[in-house]
Amino acid sequence: MKTIKNLILVFTFLMGSVTAFAQYYDPYNGTGAGVDRTIDRQRSAPRTKNKEKLNQKIDIVEETVKQLDKKLKLDDFQKAAITVIYNDNKDEILGIADEDIPLKAKKQKAEDISQKIDKQIIKLLSEGQAEKYQEIIDDRKY
Repeated sequence: MKTIKNLILVFTFLMGSVTAFAQYYDPYNGTGAGVDRTIDRQRSAPRTKNKEKLNQKIDIVEETVKQLDKKLKLDDFQKAAITVIYNDNKDEILGIADEDIPLKAKKQKAEDISQKIDKQIIKLLSEGQAEKYQEIIDDRKY
């Protein structure tokens, strides 16, 4: 019983002597002291202003063409033709996920479709664009 009282006494002493400070001493600051406001950063973080934009569905074909346009500087005809190519193959690509086949077979099927699309796109590109597109293909990992 005496040891329990001693443990409670030591615990109370240790916990009572610990003090938390919101202020700190910083000798490198001009005044030498300040208030730690790191916890306030979460409260003052920017909020998402447009929740509709977060819930908005993204058209994969449109985004893919935008990315290719940034990298290859496509003209309007090329953008339209590539959009048609992707739209023609979109259902086939998205259908791979629903098929009940092994993952390895799904990857192979996706690779085959990608190669078919790549062949059609390369025919539309200029020589310089085709070289850049080939680099994009080479960087792609299946």
